[in-house]
Amino acid sequence: MMRVTNQIMTNNTLANINTNKLNLMGIEEQYQTGKKIQRPSDDPVVAVRALKLRNNLTEIRQYYKKNVPDAKSWLEVTESALTQVTDICKTLHGLATQGSQDSLTAENRASIMKTMAQYRQQIYQEGDANYAGRYVFTGYKTDTSLTYLENDKSKQYTITEEFDKTSIKNSLRTYGGFSLKDYEPGGTNDFTEHAENMAVNYIRLSYKNLDTASDDFPKLTVKDADGNEDTIDITSTNENGEVLTSKDSKAYEKPETGAKFIADTGELILSDEAYENLKSAKSFNVVYNKTEFQTGDVRPEHYFDCTATPFDADGNLTEDESKIINYKKEDQDIEYEVSFNQRLQINTQAKDALTQDLGRELDGILTSIEDVNLVESKIKEVDKVIGNTTDENDLASLKQLKEAMNTELTLKKKVMQERFSKSINSIRDYQDVVNKAIADLGSRDARLDLTEERLSGQTDDFTDLMSNNENADLAETIINFNAQNVIYNASLQAGAKVVQNSLLDFLR
Repeated sequence: MMRVTNQIMTNNTLANINTNKLNLMGIEEQYQTGKKIQRPSDDPVVAVRALKLRNNLTEIRQYYKKNVPDAKSWLEVTESALTQVTDICKTLHGLATQGSQDSLTAENRASIMKTMAQYRQQIYQEGDANYAGRYVFTGYKTDTSLTYLENDKSKQYTITEEFDKTSIKNSLRTYGGFSLKDYEPGGTNDFTEHAENMAVNYIRLSYKNLDTASDDFPKLTVKDADGNEDTIDITSTNENGEVLTSKDSKAYEKPETGAKFIADTGELILSDEAYENLKSAKSFNVVYNKTEFQTGDVRPEHYFDCTATPFDADGNLTEDESKIINYKKEDQDIEYEVSFNQRLQINTQAKDALTQDLGRELDGILTSIEDVNLVESKIKEVDKVIGNTTDENDLASLKQLKEAMNTELTLKKKVMQERFSKSINSIRDYQDVVNKAIADLGSRDARLDLTEERLSGQTDDFTDLMSNNENADLAETIINFNAQNVIYNASLQAGAKVVQNSLLDFLR
C-alpha cells in the first residue's frame, strides 16, 4: 500500500483547484467572446469545420455580392441598348410606310431623310454602350468601341465579306438621263432618248465610300458545292475609262458579263451570267479595301475577317509586317462564374444583334431620296434658263430637256417608293433579329435570377451552420459558468480543510 504524505495531499489539492480554475476561465472566455473555442487546440473538430464553412461562405458571398450583380448589370446595359434599337425600328417602320406612298412632298422627303439619317447613326451608337468602362458589344475587345468615335484614315482595311445566295438583292434602278451640261445653246440638241428603269441584281457590301479598284481588289470569289473556287471579273470604270460612280448616268445599266463595282455606294451590279453563277453557288465572298472611315462607321474587326495596314510617315502603306494587324471573325463569348461550377455568358456580340443590313438599307433609301432631290434641282435650273431664253429653237430644246428630266423624275420617284416598300420588310426582319437577341438576354437573366435566389438561401444556410459551429449558446454558457463557479469555490473550501495538522501537533 502506498504511503500518502501531506505533500501528496497538498499537491493534489492545488492541482485540482487549478484545473477547476482553468475550466472556469475557459467558460468565462466563451461568455466574453461568444465563441466556443479560442484556439484550434481547444477543439480541432470545431476548428476544421469552421475553416471549411468560412471558406464556403466567402465563395458564396463572392458570387452573390460581386459576380452576380456584375453579370446582371452587364445584361441590363445590353438589354437597354437593344430595347432602344427596337424603338428606333418602330419609328423607321412608320417612316418607311409613309415613304412608300406616292404623296410625298419635298418637305416630307426632307423630314424623312433627316430623321432616318439621325436614326441610322443612333442605331450603331447604341452599340457603343459600356459597363464600367467596358464596351458590351465588342466581344473580347472591351476596350475598343463598336464605332469610330472620330474620322479615321490612318490605315487601310482589306475586308473579306462572306455571302450566300440570299444576299443577292433585286431592285429597280434608273439609268440614262440628262443634265443642263448636255444642253448647248444654239447647237443641235437631241433629248429624245429618255431615262429608263431596269430591275437589276446586285450585291450590297457592308460599307459605302470604298477605295477604288486597285491591286486585284475588289475580288469576287465563288465556291461551289465541291469546294472548287472561281472568280468573277469586275469592272470599275465607265466607257470613257473614268472611275464609275453612282452619279454616272449608266452606272446601273446591267453589264453584259461579270459585275460592275460602284465604290461610292459599295455595290456590285451583276450581269445575268454572274447572277446565275452566284445563285447556284454554295457561297461566295468579296474582298475589298476601305481607308476612310467616318464618325459612326462600325469598325470592321468586329464583323469580318480583315487586315489593317497602317500608313507610314510618307503616306505609303507600311511593309513592316509587325505593324500589320490581322483580325479573325469568331465567337468571343464572355462568361462569368456565377456559382460553384456554373458559368453564364453575359455578352451579346454586335455581329449577332446589330448587323450592317439595316444601316445599308437606310443608306439605299437616303440615296434614292437624294436622287429625286437632285433631279428636281436640275429641273429648277432648266426653268431658270427657259425664263431667260428667247430663241425659239433653244426654247424647244430646253422644253425637250425638261420633259426628259420630268420622265427621269417620275422614274426615280418610282425607285424611291420601291426602296421604301422593300425596306418595310427589311426593317421588320432586322427588328426580329434584335428581339431574338433581347429574348436570349431575358432567358439568361432569368437563369441569373434563379442562381441569385439560390445563393441568397445558401448564404443564410451557411451563416447558420457557421454560427452553430462557432458561437457559444449564451444561456448554456451562463449555466455552465455558474456550475463551474460552484465547483471551483467548493474545491477551495475542501482544500482549506486538507492537512490541518501543523508541526505543533507533533510536538505534544
